[in-house]
Amino acid sequence: IRTPDGQESHLLDWSKTLPEVGQTEIHIRQRGGRKGRDAKLSVRAGTCELLPPKNTPRDTSPCRMNVVRVEEVGREKNPVSWTLLTTESVKDFKDVLEVIEYYRKRWKIEDWHKALKTGCKIEERQLQKWERMEVLLSIYSVVAWKVLELREIARTEGEVAPEEFLTDKQIAALEGKFPDLKGKGGKEYAIAVARVGGYINRSSDPPPGWIVMWRGFKEVQTWIEGYEILSS
Repeated sequence: IRTPDGQESHLLDWSKTLPEVGQTEIHIRQRGGRKGRDAKLSVRAGTCELLPPKNTPRDTSPCRMNVVRVEEVGREKNPVSWTLLTTESVKDFKDVLEVIEYYRKRWKIEDWHKALKTGCKIEERQLQKWERMEVLLSIYSVVAWKVLELREIARTEGEVAPEEFLTDKQIAALEGKFPDLKGKGGKEYAIAVARVGGYINRSSDPPPGWIVMWRGFKEVQTWIEGYEILSS
């Protein structure tokens, strides 16, 4: 990179020397064998120019980028350490915090793509026209979003009524499988969907992921469709 004072340096080394613009806290969720925790972060920000690769002489124009450096305070083992490049503004601390929040959403975005590609198998659909693929993609995008919504509800402590995210038929199907659900909150219903997909729901288990939620949601829909066929 080229620093603001015209010196050449390396991004990771230079970003450590940036002035601290503030500190913030984020919650690190339980994941795999990692326990959940609140992490205190030191935040630095600045601007530099990314220099073109020396072995690619065709383009010699540097690229101006803003940099946000995030380091966890007071943790020696596996601390949070991010060096983020962005074209978003880093003029003040509020701008910098927004950049950090954008980055923190990356896993949810990736999980949505996984649900779309692995769950809905959108890449395996052998449609010949884009118009048909566009319709199918529109439908599956909502399905993938619904699976992630169920996962988030199963992981949160807030009170959400099951009617806000499940249809009457879905609620009836879950209550038929788990009669003790009646009268409980939305979180219990979301966990019930995961249980249908194979989630055991032991006290030591981490929150359900999108895969068991996908399996459960798909199975509940299969029950509903089967019942409607028999009824007709």
